[in-house]
Amino acid sequence: MTKLFLIPKPNPHATLRLFCFPYAGGAPNIFMPWLNKLPNNVELVLIQLPGRGARLMEAPHNKMSSIIDELMLHSSFITQKPNVFFGHSLGSRVAYELALTLQKNNLALPQKLIASGSRAPHLENHKTPIYHLPESEFITKLRELNGTPKEVLDNAELMELFLPLLRADFEIADCYQTEKHPLPVPIDVFFGHEDIDVTPPMINAWQALSALPITQHAFNGDHFFINSHSEQVIKAVSKLLNSL
Repeated sequence: MTKLFLIPKPNPHATLRLFCFPYAGGAPNIFMPWLNKLPNNVELVLIQLPGRGARLMEAPHNKMSSIIDELMLHSSFITQKPNVFFGHSLGSRVAYELALTLQKNNLALPQKLIASGSRAPHLENHKTPIYHLPESEFITKLRELNGTPKEVLDNAELMELFLPLLRADFEIADCYQTEKHPLPVPIDVFFGHEDIDVTPPMINAWQALSALPITQHAFNGDHFFINSHSEQVIKAVSKLLNSL
């Protein structure tokens, strides 16, 4: 199996796969707490892009198109079983773009797309880009965003290792915008009550990307509620998986 997919607990009898796409700068291990808390018929598949985890020494992607190109090399595995896509923040937009590309290639689509903590990807990013800032300013912005562990930000050697990945991820997050194309896939949108970066109009805009009514789910916490309130998130995801 390619390093792109990390399957921490293989389940050959699974009838459904849950593909999880991490946020900018995030690694697959953010989903490890989910491992034994999902329905028994679900196999958890974590997306491990270059520059993190077992692929730490590989050059990271800095364009959405190159991420999708790599994923589509394995489209036969992705579409092998019924599946659901879950992404958080940038991961939501990767998941949507992958679903859109599968449709363009007449391949099986996910049964559901769970878009967590993200503006709809056809919206323009009105935030000032940070990926090209000088190192000290870039690190200051990362601290403000509160998604990179403090022990990493405070360790000069680790930051030297992770800066190329973080800059590449934020280049995609800052610059990527897709076409508005409604998919025949139900979309569930997760958001944090205290998330100042993802506003109600940005959440509502996901409706333009589904031919079916979207469903919104509010959680306690800020942009990284997926970490701070992971039990709530896991319960909600499990409920949606059981409904399929």
